[in-house]
Amino acid sequence: MHEVLDYKKDPKNYVYAKILEGLIEAKLSIEMLKKGLLTDAASKAFLAVKAVVSGLVVKNLDKIIQDKTEKEVEWHKRIGYSAPTRGIIGISYDLEKIGYNVSFPVRVILELHSFSYNGFDPNLVSYRNEEEVRKDIMTVIDFLSKNIRVFFSELMDEKLENSLKELNEMIKTIS
Repeated sequence: MHEVLDYKKDPKNYVYAKILEGLIEAKLSIEMLKKGLLTDAASKAFLAVKAVVSGLVVKNLDKIIQDKTEKEVEWHKRIGYSAPTRGIIGISYDLEKIGYNVSFPVRVILELHSFSYNGFDPNLVSYRNEEEVRKDIMTVIDFLSKNIRVFFSELMDEKLENSLKELNEMIKTIS
């Protein structure tokens, strides 16, 4: 049986796992994009940013909950730490307040998340064509590749550096 990763018992390991998850999901997104699997690529880009946002929340939880009501603190400790889809916009604002510029990529991944479920249905998504989707996927992947080291410099080790290097090499292959 696998042990559940508990952010309360081992926050550093949780954050590390979320960084690695974000990098892996970003690389998978690029692989899917290369194969023309747009809804899958969009889903993976969503998961990549969501993982990194979750890592940022746990890394900065004390700062985030500092001025919150008791109810808000309870929510953050119970579910907010995971950067749930319902709540991630507010979380992005909380992170902005403490210096992490994540609101724009969070808005983009919510559009990608909708697209991953609904495709090009004009009644349900904002995208008109494949190029718009590809551009948004690459926008959030580029954001991650440029900010992972900045956001988590204290945790970067050879494994994460290698994964980030692989991601950057993959980015270069997308035209």
